[in-house]
Amino acid sequence: RDHSPLPPTGRMSSLSVNTGRHSASLSLSSAPPSPLLESYHGTYQSMSPMPSPLLLAQESPRASDFIEPLSPSLSDGESNGEKKRRRARFHDPVDDAARLAKALKGEHFPPDTEPLIEILPGMTHEQIMELRVEYKRLVKTGPERKGVNIAKHIRARLKDEDPTLMKACYTVALGKWESEAYWANFWYHGDKTRRELLIESLMGRTNSEIAQIKEAFSDKKYRDSLTLCMKTELKEDKFKRAVLMVLEEKRMEDVDEYGRPIPVNRELVQDDVEALYKAVRSDRGGETAMIQIVVSRGDNHLKEVLRLYEKVVGSNFARDALKKSGNLVGELLAHILNGIINKPVRDALLLHHALTASKKDHLRRELLISRLVRFHWDRHHMAAIKRAYRERYGEELSEAVKEGTSGEWGLFCEQLVVTRMPDDVKSFEK
Repeated sequence: RDHSPLPPTGRMSSLSVNTGRHSASLSLSSAPPSPLLESYHGTYQSMSPMPSPLLLAQESPRASDFIEPLSPSLSDGESNGEKKRRRARFHDPVDDAARLAKALKGEHFPPDTEPLIEILPGMTHEQIMELRVEYKRLVKTGPERKGVNIAKHIRARLKDEDPTLMKACYTVALGKWESEAYWANFWYHGDKTRRELLIESLMGRTNSEIAQIKEAFSDKKYRDSLTLCMKTELKEDKFKRAVLMVLEEKRMEDVDEYGRPIPVNRELVQDDVEALYKAVRSDRGGETAMIQIVVSRGDNHLKEVLRLYEKVVGSNFARDALKKSGNLVGELLAHILNGIINKPVRDALLLHHALTASKKDHLRRELLISRLVRFHWDRHHMAAIKRAYRERYGEELSEAVKEGTSGEWGLFCEQLVVTRMPDDVKSFEK
């Protein structure tokens, strides 16, 4: 049907959100509100606005396929024309496990951190899994000679020596999915203002990714159930309902079981635009509709919603939503939508925010570590982030990380942003 040239107000009085799952909508609507007075000054409250979705609509989908050369490059340890000594190495799970076991051996003297900084940051998720198997085969403990989990060994040996380096090494050693489960579970253990850790680990994920994070979650207190953990630890409000919606793994899919793109439902797109327009302009409420649409729709569908909203309404819905909800709901909506608009730019902004925040507050170092670890698993995406960072801030990401960190945890973070070659060559400088 034809798109209305004016803000779609004609059918607002009878508008309802088309969810396809009536019970989920009821449970979300019945959740206590997230009061606008209960503000949450999170990541997106302090960021500059994201670009318009219309301006980015024509961006090449293969832009992130370009991988920067390993050398020469400012981001690979060269600056002011000076070449620093470096050595390349190939992944060998047997050799790596032996070197790390030697580095972590003992209890009464500090561990040797150099192999941790050299080996772990350059590994893919699959290589980490191979390393964990080999480490358990090699390192045994107790009368039953039980295999040792390398991530737990790192945590035990470094938690008192260097807690920040421990967290970086530990989360990489957990692998791609268990590290996300760790961050989703971590926020409530201390400072309850660390909700970004939860939002960024879960929001905007595919159903398959959520399933893998849930499978990797391990906490005996909650019978290894991330859903039970969230039900217990989050207070009853719309933010909690949004998190539980994500964990239901019922998000709209972008492709079918054979990997073929699923056509966008244009009528549903227009319905969603009308519902979102009503939500952001309502005097009270509106968060339920925004959550239901943004959390449950797929990326391709939301791209069309954002484009049509800007075309018809004349404003950026991501900004409108954040202005409407200056709380956790606004934060989670902004995170999902900014990823839809331009994920590399969003993630460059997230790194800049974390580098700035961690200088002022050491507790925020966790935010920087979580973001760097998350992004480093995908070398194509990391290359796109580095380009976006350079274009936006006029500085190489590697230099920003070097200036914004210190000590051995800083060296580890620097290695997380080193450009990796397809054959998994790794580089290290100390």
